[in-house]
Amino acid sequence: MYRSLPLPRLGLALFLATWSWQSARAAAPAAEDSSIAELKVLDADFDRFTKMLQIYDDPYYLPRIKVYYSALKLRVEAQHQNFDQLKLDDVRYDINQQVQRMSQAMQPLRTPPPTSEEKLQVSKLNPSPNNPTEVKAALVALDAAIAREEARVKSLPASQEDPMAKIARAKQGRAELARQFTKEKWVAVTKDLEAPPRVAWVPKPAPYVPPPAAPAASTNP
Repeated sequence: MYRSLPLPRLGLALFLATWSWQSARAAAPAAEDSSIAELKVLDADFDRFTKMLQIYDDPYYLPRIKVYYSALKLRVEAQHQNFDQLKLDDVRYDINQQVQRMSQAMQPLRTPPPTSEEKLQVSKLNPSPNNPTEVKAALVALDAAIAREEARVKSLPASQEDPMAKIARAKQGRAELARQFTKEKWVAVTKDLEAPPRVAWVPKPAPYVPPPAAPAASTNP
């Protein structure tokens, strides 16, 4: 037979158990709402967009991007009022897309801008061999053309002809012009220097010919 507790003691035990359960429940940390963390990430993305807009200086696209900024700001505020995970992902995508476009536009040019240096086609010059001043000016222009071509051919692919061979021919022709200047030699040297590189000839491989089949083994004894 089990002994039953007196009513006063039973009530006290129930009270202590209820109080202990409520205290433990109050001490346990409440699980953080997932929307709070998502909204913090959204605010960080929009703050990065705001900072990028302060340093973006393209006068053509800046007014249009400011319109996008105002529209995205309304969408961010709407998420704080009525959280929607799918709409929040869309807003974050649009914000980061604008930030990436602006960041890409602010990067240095991959292709350097054209220089203001005027590249003279020496083959179009027509110096008179009997005029020392014209001959001297023509040789100076030829030296500059050879130097430019020598700097350029260093970046040519390996499939082209040997670029330094053309430079060597130009330097040799220049030395011959310095000794005896003639129109024929001038035209030959300058035309060869300004001629585009030729693609190295690669012989076409021979067609595949299968080997002859081995003769069938004889079955006669």
